[in-house]
Amino acid sequence: MAHSKNLLTKKISKKSQIQGVVVSSRRVYVYSDETDYEIELENLLIGLIADNGPLTRGQIVSMTHIPRSTLYDNLAKLINKGVVKKESVPRSTRGRPKVLFKLT
Repeated sequence: MAHSKNLLTKKISKKSQIQGVVVSSRRVYVYSDETDYEIELENLLIGLIADNGPLTRGQIVSMTHIPRSTLYDNLAKLINKGVVKKESVPRSTRGRPKVLFKLT
């Protein structure tokens, strides 16, 4: 969770203690003793993909701790808007191909 706290709290100083992070279907709220910070979930996902390159859904979940269903819904909206696209990467072994999400 430390990585996601750094990701979500760019405007909160390093001295500030984070009291909590709440994810709704559209926004992420970060509470600290110094200030509160709010970001739209879609903007967070766009920034995350832009900064870290193509990512799987599992990687995004581990970085942000956003529930998978909420994440999937928001990625689907970004795909419909033409901002993000899905790309399947074939595996050399059997099983499902890895699906990467990247900016268009």
